[in-house]
Order: sequence, then C-alpha cells, then structure tokens
Amino acid sequence: MKAKTKLFLYQLLWTADTFAQPTYRNIFDSFEGWAYRKGLLWQIHRLEAEGFLESEGRAFKRKRVVRLTEAGRRAALGGRDPEALWSGQWDRKWRLVLFDLPEREHRLRKELHRALRSNGCGCLQGSLWISPRPVPEDTRIFEHPGSDCSHLILLEAESRGQKVDRQMVRSAYPFSRINELYREHIALLREGPPRERDAEALLEWSTRENNAWLEAIGDDPLLPAELLPKDYLGRKAWEQRKRVLKGMESRARNLLPHTEPIHPNRTRE
Repeated sequence: MKAKTKLFLYQLLWTADTFAQPTYRNIFDSFEGWAYRKGLLWQIHRLEAEGFLESEGRAFKRKRVVRLTEAGRRAALGGRDPEALWSGQWDRKWRLVLFDLPEREHRLRKELHRALRSNGCGCLQGSLWISPRPVPEDTRIFEHPGSDCSHLILLEAESRGQKVDRQMVRSAYPFSRINELYREHIALLREGPPRERDAEALLEWSTRENNAWLEAIGDDPLLPAELLPKDYLGRKAWEQRKRVLKGMESRARNLLPHTEPIHPNRTRE
C-alpha cells in the first residue's frame, strides 16, 4: 500500500467519532469536485473495491456516507491492531523457524528476514528465529529461481519459565531500538499539532506523526503483554496517541471535506 493511501486512511481514522471503532462519516458533501481536484476520486473507489472503505447512500449526494472497514482500520494503524495483539492470550509455546540458506543468497536472506520480522519473529541466533505466535507456513520465498536452499523447519517448544522467556525476548528482539523510536514518537505527540487552524500545517504535522508511528510499530513484534520488557514504551505511546488524536477530532476535519457525524450504530437499509 502506498504511503499516500496509508495517510488518507489514517486521516479518516483520526476524524472518526471513536478512535477505536469504524464510524460512518459524511465526507461527500460537495465531494465530487474536491476529490477530482485532489486526485482522490479514483482512490475512494479503489479502497472500496479492496475492502478498506464502505459507503452507503447515493453517489456524490449529501447523504453519501463512508467509513473504514475493520481491514481499513488495521491498515491505518500500520497493518496490525496493537491492542488486540498485546491482549492476546499466549499459549506458552515458542515457534522456532530454522533454515539452511547459503551466505551467497544474500538477497534471498534479506527477503526472508523481512518476512519473518513482519510476522513478529525475532532472530535468536544465526538462522534460528522465534515467535510466540504461529508462523504462516508461506514458503514462496524459497521458490526463487536458482536458490539451493535445502529446507525450512518449523518447530514448537514449550515455555521453560518466565526467566527463560524473558531472556529469549531480550536476545531475539531489538527493544532498545524499538523504545528509541517510540521515544521519538512520544516527543512528537508532546509537541502536539499546530495551534492555528491551518489545514496545511495540520497535514504536515499529521504526516510526521503518522510516519513516526509507522516506523516504530513496523519494528515492534507487539508481543503478548506477559512477554513485554518492563521498560517497553509501545503501550505508553499508543495511549498518548489516542488521547492526542481524540482531542484533535474537530480540527482534524480541516484535512477532509466538510464532515458531519452519523450515529455509529446506524445500520444499512
């Protein structure tokens, strides 16, 4: 998903009545001309087709309303729902991923590492990666032409106790870097959006804030709460982000066409 699309979904999420729940909102008042000038008309249709937005009402009429789907909300948050992952019940099993990939397959190794990280895995040692959650058994990356990787092994191991679990987390995940990224994000939240009612200044700040959040959460495995280090800053950043953005709803609407809230429990006819 392109950065512009992510930012647009983020702006829709920001202007919802409830930050955590998708809500119908009328963003189509005088929308056709605005969307055409901004180059967003095609984007609205595409996001609906891809399942990130849903709407009701007649096209380009005052009663036309749109909202993020749950998939759209996750995309706006960076592809994952942090609260759902933190609060998830851990089954006290570690998933181990072992692979045999020659050093000369440098590009393929990078692709594999990227795929493992994106699925919440951490590098425990060399070609041994771990995750407290099931790892998708997607081996398409090993179908690269010319690769002589011999095998990929997925194993499960029972927890050996809290002390060992914490040692594994410290060794496998770069929480020092993750916390530093969250510190930068928290500093931006403390700075806060511009006080003036200037849509361009607000857009600039929102872009910086969203990029800082996406960079931090992109490196974060979002482990179950019981596995998180005591000094972990992710949840602090998340709660502060909700407060700041919730308090900015009315001003954030300057980023979109005229918006009027529709009751969140409204159902389709």
